[in-house]
Amino acid sequence: MTATGVEMNQIIGDEYTLIHKERNKWEFDDFFKHHFGKPPVDDLDAKADADTKECYAFVINGSFVQPLYKVQDAYIMTSDGKTFSNVSFK
Repeated sequence: MTATGVEMNQIIGDEYTLIHKERNKWEFDDFFKHHFGKPPVDDLDAKADADTKECYAFVINGSFVQPLYKVQDAYIMTSDGKTFSNVSFK
């Protein structure tokens, strides 16, 4: 998980897929299990950890996978540096 106050810039190409926990829980849960190797659990579950509590979406482009966490600001940018989409947790 990326720490608060740390900026990360990653070129992901011209296309991406966003799988959001609140918009498609079934697909998010399936991808979460595949990516982290463990099933997602409810926040109050004793097995809950930083991944299950803080991860709210995945940005995917081919083999590139970036989990997004509530403590981050996350933006999809165009190649010239303009904001295309704010995908930060809301």
